[in-house]
Amino acid sequence: MNILIADDDPVTLNLLSSRLATWGHAVSTAVDGNGAWEIIHQQPVDIVVSDWMMPGLDGIELCRRIRALETPGYVYLILISAQDSRDDVLHGLESGVDDYITKPIDLGALRARIEIGARIVNLERSLKRKIDIITANHYQTIHMFTQLLEVFDEELGGHCRRTAKLALKMARRHADVGDAEVPIVETAALLHDIGMIGISKSILNKRRTEMVDNERQLYQSHAETGAGIIGEIEIMKPAALLVRMHHEQFNGKGFPKGVSGDDIPVGAQIISAASIYDNIRHRGKVPLDRIPDSLQPLRGYQLSPQMVAMLLEINIEQQHDEARKTEEELSLDDLVSGMVLADHVRMRTGAFVMAADTVLNDYTIDKLKRYHTIGTITNKVLIRKSSVRG
Repeated sequence: MNILIADDDPVTLNLLSSRLATWGHAVSTAVDGNGAWEIIHQQPVDIVVSDWMMPGLDGIELCRRIRALETPGYVYLILISAQDSRDDVLHGLESGVDDYITKPIDLGALRARIEIGARIVNLERSLKRKIDIITANHYQTIHMFTQLLEVFDEELGGHCRRTAKLALKMARRHADVGDAEVPIVETAALLHDIGMIGISKSILNKRRTEMVDNERQLYQSHAETGAGIIGEIEIMKPAALLVRMHHEQFNGKGFPKGVSGDDIPVGAQIISAASIYDNIRHRGKVPLDRIPDSLQPLRGYQLSPQMVAMLLEINIEQQHDEARKTEEELSLDDLVSGMVLADHVRMRTGAFVMAADTVLNDYTIDKLKRYHTIGTITNKVLIRKSSVRG
């Protein structure tokens, strides 16, 4: 084990370091908490043995900082103190300490605690290796499925990849999606149309309004089929649920079950929204500045108001990203007469405010600021670089 000892008493420091080295460990030492904190950032440490009372950064605060730090592996913390009351022990444990030794130090007890720490650290390493293997297998499985989609239909594969990229962005922003759920949403989005494999392309190329009854039924079966395919793998069952429900609509008129509103899992709502947006953008070839016109009728119908609001916000960001190559984003306070808008200014709802190519003057600048004051537009707009005087 790589063990760090922090103690301001040189006698104790030398005794512990020599004994731990004799027991076969690699030992680093620090004469106070600040020195130990620097070592933690410079080299791998498996176990920390720290005195409680030290000048500057004491042992309790050192342990708190280590627990708050993102380290590659688990760091086992042992605190040494002359204080042995119940409250002192509890205070140490509440700070993230794993074990507690009182002075004078019993070296036999310390060795036993070091061995316990080593077992826990090794157990954590073993668990992490197994998780890494499972994760690698999981992503290899997803990659295999996505390749299958690409072989079946390159356009469908592209749609699934773009949908997953947008769904990932939305999931990371959504307050009700936890960190553990984000990769599930991404996986389900990548494979949301896997059930279309086997359906004739002559059917897939039709609009749903053009399908006859048996074609429509076959098309609508793809959600259940896709869920059945990936749901055979235990680790992918949560993603399979989202695949099954990604065509449910906010108003309850979707398929396969006609679920409505908040009864639709948030992940499925996100995938539905991302898929619809990508179809509007790429299949419908709708330019970014016209997408709000296509999204607004879906609010409260196919999609929840919150999903539409997120898509509109992301759409504005994408417009800005595309324009930044030749344009410059400026805050409203930096605008001056003579500058030219490079893009339409729209409210957060997508409603039109001011057209691209408008030459700004005092009146139009004041108008934009008033819109911002009442919270309907952001504080920044895109300006043509050629109209900005250096």
